[in-house]
Amino acid sequence: MPSAMGLLEERERVALARAEELRVELERLQAAVVEAEEAARRAVIAREELVDALSGVPAQVTEAAAGEAVVVGGGAGRKAEVPVWAKGLERSALPEEYARIVSLVERDGAGGGGGVRARGLRDGLGWQATDAREQAARFRAKRLVERGWLVEAGPGLFRPGPGWSA
Repeated sequence: MPSAMGLLEERERVALARAEELRVELERLQAAVVEAEEAARRAVIAREELVDALSGVPAQVTEAAAGEAVVVGGGAGRKAEVPVWAKGLERSALPEEYARIVSLVERDGAGGGGGVRARGLRDGLGWQATDAREQAARFRAKRLVERGWLVEAGPGLFRPGPGWSA
């Protein structure tokens, strides 16, 4: 007959072995999560590049003088001119959708909340609640970041640009 001490030691060995198996499985799962997140990040970049290519916008925007308008995709065959932000340049210099995005970010992103995400922009613009419309809002906000009207406080988190006030 095994002793009580022997039984407890055996239980301890089994529990430690199971804990080690689970640790190994956890490390494998963590590596899989990192790999999946990287694949998602690459897909986002690829989609943004595709949107750029389909809208006729060059992959790299060259520096422009402050206030100079740069033509970007306007959708449905239209082109929209988005000027580089400069002190004294009013929001009215922007195409309507871009001006509305700046207004939404100023209203909702200047507070302590950290900024506005593309979903909030899409909803604030009254657009249909689809991923495509969310991507369109993100694309336009990123254009405004490139032109100095907004800043990206974190990945996909938009705030008013430095020095900008309505």
